[in-house]
Amino acid sequence: MASPTTPDLFAKPIRTAACLIIGDEVLNGKTIDTNSAFLARYCFDLGIELKRVEVIADDKAEIIEAARRMSAAYDFVVTSGGIGPTHDDITYPSLAAAFNLPLSLHAETQRRMRLLSKTRPEATPFDWDTPSPTLTARLRMAQLPTGPSARCLYVDDAIWVPVCVVNYNVHILPGVPSIFQSLLEGLRAMLVRDGRVGGEAITRVLVSTPMMESDMATYLEALQEKVKGRGVKVGSYPRWGKDHNTVTLVGMDKEYVESLVKEVEEGIRGTRITVEGEDEVETEATQTEAEEKN
Repeated sequence: MASPTTPDLFAKPIRTAACLIIGDEVLNGKTIDTNSAFLARYCFDLGIELKRVEVIADDKAEIIEAARRMSAAYDFVVTSGGIGPTHDDITYPSLAAAFNLPLSLHAETQRRMRLLSKTRPEATPFDWDTPSPTLTARLRMAQLPTGPSARCLYVDDAIWVPVCVVNYNVHILPGVPSIFQSLLEGLRAMLVRDGRVGGEAITRVLVSTPMMESDMATYLEALQEKVKGRGVKVGSYPRWGKDHNTVTLVGMDKEYVESLVKEVEEGIRGTRITVEGEDEVETEATQTEAEEKN
């Protein structure tokens, strides 16, 4: 526990984030990454600016380099993948090496694993108290980085896997989407409770416009220059094959963002919307196709 004069590095406010997706299976197309998209929405809801997402191979040197770089640059780093019982699951040992931490069997994680893990009917029978290759493989997942700059957070009583934190701000999560999401949701309550995030969402306004991007480029450039000092970002998103494009205003100051809406609507001949496409008018061809299908 930190003394009154020593800041608790595990409790620093979170303003920026980065995501590191680890796994050959993502890079070779075997698995589609959905975890970074979930984290992006999660950060947006909490008022955290997700600044970077990287996908790297199951390679120790790459994991070490990326983790050190991200930990130094961002407040909240989340890794996904590379946690498992096989030889290519090297996230824990790689991140231990990245921050010069010992790797050891974590007693509480082992206890929870034994209590909560479920064995499939087709799995090889084994005994938790008898040494075997199967037991060794399973316990690989409880070999965790330890030390003063590491801790394990158990945020979901139904899941034995902890959120393992190293170097105070690197949060190691499994790649299985359902577990990844459940652990992040459990972590959300902890972050809000400890005051590390405000719990308020970033404000995002969508404005639909019939103008082409090239026709409003000059206006949007001037608008971005005007608002950047207030932390507002202006985005332009073409909707191919549609009658309207979308312009977004994103920022932390809700009142200021809202004050820009009328000006932007006039500047791009647009209309504020809540969902992209809600103001699209069906063409005659589209109506005919729908009637033929019915």
